[in-house]
Amino acid sequence: MDDIWKKPAHELARLIRERQLSSREVVGIFLDRIRRLNGPVNAFALIDEEEALRGADTADVELSSGVCRGPLHGLPVHVKDLLSTAGMRTALGSIAFENNIPKHDAGAIARVRDAGGIIIGKTTTPELGHKVLTDSPLHGVTRNPWSLEHSPGGSSGGAAVAVAMGFGPLGVSTDGAGSGRIPAACCGVVGLKPTLGAVPHETSPDLFGSLTCIGSMARDVEDLVMLHNVMAGPDRRDPWSFGGSKMPLRLADDPIAVLRGLRVMWLPRTVNRHLDSDVETHCSHAVSLMAESGAMIVEGPGQFDWALDEALLLMRSYQGTRFKDLLARWRDRMDSTTVASIEDGVKLRAETVRQALFARTELLRRIQALFDHADVIVTPTVSAPALPASQRADEPLTVDGAPVGSLRENWYSYTIPFNPSGNPAISVPCGFAANGIPVGLQVVAPWHEEQRLVAVAAALSHLKPWRHAWPSLAVEAERT
Repeated sequence: MDDIWKKPAHELARLIRERQLSSREVVGIFLDRIRRLNGPVNAFALIDEEEALRGADTADVELSSGVCRGPLHGLPVHVKDLLSTAGMRTALGSIAFENNIPKHDAGAIARVRDAGGIIIGKTTTPELGHKVLTDSPLHGVTRNPWSLEHSPGGSSGGAAVAVAMGFGPLGVSTDGAGSGRIPAACCGVVGLKPTLGAVPHETSPDLFGSLTCIGSMARDVEDLVMLHNVMAGPDRRDPWSFGGSKMPLRLADDPIAVLRGLRVMWLPRTVNRHLDSDVETHCSHAVSLMAESGAMIVEGPGQFDWALDEALLLMRSYQGTRFKDLLARWRDRMDSTTVASIEDGVKLRAETVRQALFARTELLRRIQALFDHADVIVTPTVSAPALPASQRADEPLTVDGAPVGSLRENWYSYTIPFNPSGNPAISVPCGFAANGIPVGLQVVAPWHEEQRLVAVAAALSHLKPWRHAWPSLAVEAERT
């Protein structure tokens, strides 16, 4: 029983189906860990123990009657606090929404429940998911389990911390500029941003112009595949959800086979001035291992416009239009960087936004052209390991005591372009910096090539294993 929390979700699912474990036992173990260990890291905005245990009991009764609802039957799943959950508060990390209790699940969450998943709670996010650090006026500061003095990144910081701490093996995230991949890298877990619309996001008020995808977070690639398969597929309420493969993702028996002949475009830098030496060492080593296993490393472009400024304009325009009415009542109780983001968006002229949309189209074309010469693009996920928990979103990245520029251009420039372009991307762990904080490697593929991404991720997990590495904070309580 002591090791139940360490087991991957797919193994727990099998044990529950075979009735070697009850869902009540499994869910109870994770709830107990959250109760005892969540305090220092603050991964959860909300836990609904009563409803989770009721759902577990129902799952056990169904199995005793020969009913298995799907691959997630009886498994605990946590959901980022930006996604609607029926009857469970969805506050978006904001005091303005602290009484918001949706009547309906987001479509992806409904699919999780239909497949037997049990929603145990909501994970923390910055206010309105507006930044890549996880703190908010409503829920406070979320901390990295590998070092409490550091941030887990964001905006899916709580989801990454929950997976890293063994609070639940499956987390539903969102990603609008790296919001799933960045915390995955900072916390040493796997984070998938699928192709735009591969997982329906029908609750978005701007379906045709959206930058945000619903993603998956896990420690184990097979677990990630299981959760993604449940959530993915067409939904008539989201036009982007059509056109992709209807085949579920699968992992090969030989994980290394995918690397043989694979053309890998390795980009250690994009527009960033700085790359941490530990990040460069571990990411370069992972690429070298891929080459030794049969991959062909191809040269990237010398000059390339990644359209970071235009992506920011599109995000700010969205935030300003959607949330401007909050300022009249809530300004003084909101994060100052939230307010600044909304105000920046309100000031934008229609022509400026239209030009940014044109630039988004051109970015897509340029990135698609890169895949004429490569099967995947590989970069660091972020240029440096997790930042201090005191870092502000509007402060520059500091290296050796000196500012080197904005976070957008110098820390997470790698993740941003693939949201406006819509390409699927995944962050996988590839080592640890000297201070013990994880390092992540990003792999990007053409549209609807999630199968290639998870195959490469599985190969990397074989070449540089990470699943059995746990933060000391996660295991110390079990030793005492």
